[in-house]
Amino acid sequence: MAPMTAEAVRSLTPADLPAIVELAADRGWPPEESKWRLMFAVSEPFGVDDPAGGLAGAVVLTRYGPDLAAIGMMMVATRHGRKGLGARLLQYALARAGDAVVYLTATDYGRPLYERLGFRAIDNSVPYRGSLPASPLPASRLTAPAAELLRPVGAADAADLHAIDTAVFGADRGRVLGTLPEFADAFLTFGRPARGYGAAWAKDGTRVIGPLVAPDLGGATALIAGLAEGWSGPVRIDVLGRHPDLAAWAQSRGLTAGEETALMVRGGHLPGDRARLYCPVTVAIG
Repeated sequence: MAPMTAEAVRSLTPADLPAIVELAADRGWPPEESKWRLMFAVSEPFGVDDPAGGLAGAVVLTRYGPDLAAIGMMMVATRHGRKGLGARLLQYALARAGDAVVYLTATDYGRPLYERLGFRAIDNSVPYRGSLPASPLPASRLTAPAAELLRPVGAADAADLHAIDTAVFGADRGRVLGTLPEFADAFLTFGRPARGYGAAWAKDGTRVIGPLVAPDLGGATALIAGLAEGWSGPVRIDVLGRHPDLAAWAQSRGLTAGEETALMVRGGHLPGDRARLYCPVTVAIG
């Protein structure tokens, strides 16, 4: 088998989606085609071709200006496992990120590699899944004045949401916000001017809720209820460890906790007012 070095890494395009889906299946991952379309819109997917055909591995880098970046969707085909390809892909992405602070979400399997390359754990993330029971109150209303009614995000909200998002993340994520209206099945905000926002999108029959940015737990749970309203199937929310109140709320509503992963960072501290970030868009891009 021909050796695969960092020089063999190339940019992936939507034409590579069938090979990506095949690689995901090899790792026991769902195809997640909609998520990959989001990656192609806002991120930089890279991969290494397998001389025998298909992809030997893939990784995604998402840059938020020069100072912040996320790495995710790391996959290495089982036939190439434990041969250093994952490390080469990660090092390639880190080189592309330059001097930026880089963060990622790690499983127990991948964490030793990330620690060797200088990442440290700062939080955790737990997915909660299940069917949300119908709210006893109108799901589109906060427990606040009428001015706080949930409503679909409109063009007039763009500047307010951009300001909120930049404050929360400490970086310009305009590409992500600009893509959400097309990518998401629902995109809600509340307040005038807007005080928070949330989106929901479909993944293999599940409504995934994220991102979720709110000033407090009441705003976050109201957004979840509004985004789940009218949906009869299961939902998923990825709750950051810094929000045990939201985790307790999810459990009280009958959602079941999944496998815990670690939020890790390299090169400094995560910027922004992270206390208002309850759920990411996806754990791959934050």
